[in-house]
Amino acid sequence: MNFNNVRVTNRTEQTGSKEMLKIVQWRRALQYAAAFTAALTFLMAGTFASWTSPTLPKLEEVHSHIPITRDQGSWIVSLLGVGGILAPLPAGYLVNKYGRRPLLIFSALPFLLAWLLIIFARSAVDLMVSRTVCGLGAGIAFAVCPIYLGEIAEDSVRGILGTLMQLMMNLGSMFEYSLGPYVSYTTLGVLSSVFPVVFLVLMFFMPESPYFLLMQDRRDEAEIALMRLRGQTDRQHIQEELARIQNVLAEQMKEESRPRDLIATRGTRRALVIMIGLILIQQFGGIMAILSNAQDVFEITPGSSLSSSECAIVVGGIQTLASISTSSLVDRLGRRPLLLTSTFGCAASLVVMGAYQYIHLKTDMDTAAYDWLPLLCLVVFLVTYSLGIGPLPIAMMGEMFPSNVKGVALSIGAMLLSFCFVLVTKLYQVAVDGLGAYFTFWFFAGVSTVGIFFVFFLVPETKGKSLGNIVLELNGAKPEKHVGRTGDQQSVFTIST
Repeated sequence: MNFNNVRVTNRTEQTGSKEMLKIVQWRRALQYAAAFTAALTFLMAGTFASWTSPTLPKLEEVHSHIPITRDQGSWIVSLLGVGGILAPLPAGYLVNKYGRRPLLIFSALPFLLAWLLIIFARSAVDLMVSRTVCGLGAGIAFAVCPIYLGEIAEDSVRGILGTLMQLMMNLGSMFEYSLGPYVSYTTLGVLSSVFPVVFLVLMFFMPESPYFLLMQDRRDEAEIALMRLRGQTDRQHIQEELARIQNVLAEQMKEESRPRDLIATRGTRRALVIMIGLILIQQFGGIMAILSNAQDVFEITPGSSLSSSECAIVVGGIQTLASISTSSLVDRLGRRPLLLTSTFGCAASLVVMGAYQYIHLKTDMDTAAYDWLPLLCLVVFLVTYSLGIGPLPIAMMGEMFPSNVKGVALSIGAMLLSFCFVLVTKLYQVAVDGLGAYFTFWFFAGVSTVGIFFVFFLVPETKGKSLGNIVLELNGAKPEKHVGRTGDQQSVFTIST
């Protein structure tokens, strides 16, 4: 045997595989573009959520053009969540009636109106109204965007595309942190209002979800949309994927969506418990309290020669880079390892942060030599949060539910997110003022500690699995994987009794 020829052949095959991978990635360009565009709704939510961090300190100054009290400021922060409580339920109903794409387009209108209200605001009440209006757009986006991303994505890249939502939210926060301290109130509002306009233009060219089109018996349109998303001209391949989707939908859409269907099967009950648990761990882990009050957090966090606004910029940048890392790791390592690492890192960093604050505020011990520790803890917290418990709960919400209850389930999830946001952001300052920053950080750490055990015992791995297979596994199915001629994984299931 000529072993030199074997080596040449292997190298040729490897080169051919790399070229084929590049071609496949290029063909997926519209799939990535559609996911990126839809995730801009989270960027818009991120700009609004973090707008208060650089802006409220200016408005609370003596000569502010819109004078506000500290209590009014806390309401301005938390009222974003009120709109988010009101919007998701109707959105969850309409998403199966009018489609994912139209609702995402509609969600940009409250964002745009809210920025106009902020630009022309003359009182604290105007700001409160604007935040509530923005919450309507955020509530729709949080309920619909995970569904859209989950349904347009191939199994092999669904995790990556799902993490775009948190990445975009971090970019929105970074935008506000970076510009807010250095431009005027009006300029920041005008610049921030550009994002809804850009989104409206781009989303007009994006396809509808093939799942929704098949649900409406619009098979020809579903085929065209899928061909565009997959970059495929081979109709046989597209027809095979459409047939798999239609089989899944036929099983899942036997009955119309009703709220009681969320607890009708073992799979939906498990999915509901997992969704609620991950949301509570995410929100009561303290992230929105810290992001919405970032500059105030740094005011009570010594240890840097930078100003509080500069520290917020640095941490926002680090959080964005961590989100990019998550996008590259989620479909390699899986959801569970990242969630476990994330909750452990959040818990550990906040325990240390609370201990430092307690020693610094309640004892006579000189902590000057350790003033670098709080900033390090906040960086570790935000990095580990962005690795798992930040992006993955929202991404997994779009994976776990069957199509007939997905809209209702995600609307409940979005409402719970908004309710927790209101509760945490409103009570954060009360807790810091009344109980001390150390107690608040320890509470957040306790929630993350509970999260470690919750993920370990209850959260399944969804990496590389189709949406239909995930639903079946939650119902107790046992997969037998086979590799087809195209290299795609297909599964045959037997339901365990």
